[in-house]
Amino acid sequence: MLKVKLLVVRICFLFSLSAACHAADSNLSGVDGAALKFSSWDKDVAVWKRATFSKNNLSFNLYESGSTPSIGLGVNSDSLAPSRKYALIQRTVFGELNDGQQITSTEKSYCDMVSMDTGCVLLSRPAEACSGSWKGVNWSTDGGEVIAPKLETITPKELVKSAAAISDAASRALAIKDQMFMGVDSYISCYPPAKNVQALNDLGFYLAQAGDDLSALKIYRGVETTGKRTVLMLNIADSLWNMKKTSEAIEYYKRYSDAMNADGKSAKIPVRVPERIQ
Repeated sequence: MLKVKLLVVRICFLFSLSAACHAADSNLSGVDGAALKFSSWDKDVAVWKRATFSKNNLSFNLYESGSTPSIGLGVNSDSLAPSRKYALIQRTVFGELNDGQQITSTEKSYCDMVSMDTGCVLLSRPAEACSGSWKGVNWSTDGGEVIAPKLETITPKELVKSAAAISDAASRALAIKDQMFMGVDSYISCYPPAKNVQALNDLGFYLAQAGDDLSALKIYRGVETTGKRTVLMLNIADSLWNMKKTSEAIEYYKRYSDAMNADGKSAKIPVRVPERIQ
């Protein structure tokens, strides 16, 4: 049963002689070398701040660290399924509520199921769902719900459709990041770029429009692995330029310009491209 706060209390008692309660890094080991490492312990709120998924030569943060609002993560010995193919993580989102007169700290917790094969956050439930036990491949909550490990995270196509209805760029990006709460790398592991090229590119473009070039570039890099795409070169170049990675941006502007010229579309090259290449 996942009782993170109880687990933390026990740790504190065990180390009561130390100046402060501290939890060491924790690891969950999956199959075929897959692993989830929890690190950056925050003793003030008794949570880990970072979860890193790794398998073979792949490694990424399961959730975006250093983001606002911040998150905290909790697991225990019952988090990993007997098959070691799935794991449950209690995720707490810390924020602030400003009513114009005072600022109040807030927190809301969730129970996320993660694929230990890909690092994909398959689904999310309210925090109380993390109280229960594994019954074969399914998680049975104390409340009686049986949670099967299946992908419920919104698809890129559905996310683009809902985001497109929002006219304000900042609000649109916020809506996207709210659905992509697990972070870009984990989201892409749920929906491989090869099967979601256009939708992922659109999501990246929306994020870049709102100034989130870091997240946009992560998406673009994933799409880039599927093959050469002219418009993608321009998108990558623009995000690199905005991130002050000028030399690399110029290389992508050149590739874009060459591709457009080869296709006889020189007249459609945006003015900023030759200006930035010079």
